[in-house]
Amino acid sequence: MFGLYPAGSDWARIFANDDQDIRDVQKSLVEHAGFTAAILHQPFGKDRGAVLAQSGQMLVLSATTPGASQVVVTPAVEMQHLLWSYHTGMATQWSPMEIRTLTGYAGWDELLTCARREFARACEKVEAAVVGKLQAPGVAVARVDPMNEPFPDDDDIAFYSRMASMAEGMEVSPCAH
Repeated sequence: MFGLYPAGSDWARIFANDDQDIRDVQKSLVEHAGFTAAILHQPFGKDRGAVLAQSGQMLVLSATTPGASQVVVTPAVEMQHLLWSYHTGMATQWSPMEIRTLTGYAGWDELLTCARREFARACEKVEAAVVGKLQAPGVAVARVDPMNEPFPDDDDIAFYSRMASMAEGMEVSPCAH
């Protein structure tokens, strides 16, 4: 259904989506994986997939043909053209400034490394969403730093007693006088 995109088959991963409603997949990707919801536009043309969600330079497209229930992860159009150029030996047609403008990466090495990493991460998240197992990442417990914790009230006795207890263990620099 999706066919081949300009970057080639190495940059397209198709997932069967038999059990999940496409809106549930989109919601899961947005809520649990930090993707941005899309409005189902078709950047590669009619019946080549409608964008469901996006993460960085990676698109998640859903099938648009009746009866098809597939999802594909592939790079965005601009990235597709860059990857095609690199793959076909025409990388020199792009200056470092053009690469940075289009992608934010400093050059080919950074672009290829980061694109592969981003593609793998997007595929992993989409695969989990399609089977209904994508969950929000664990919330890290923040360490409370008493020096940055706001005081309840400057006129409060608790303010002065806390300041005194924090000052007890601090050394004063000789330059402070």
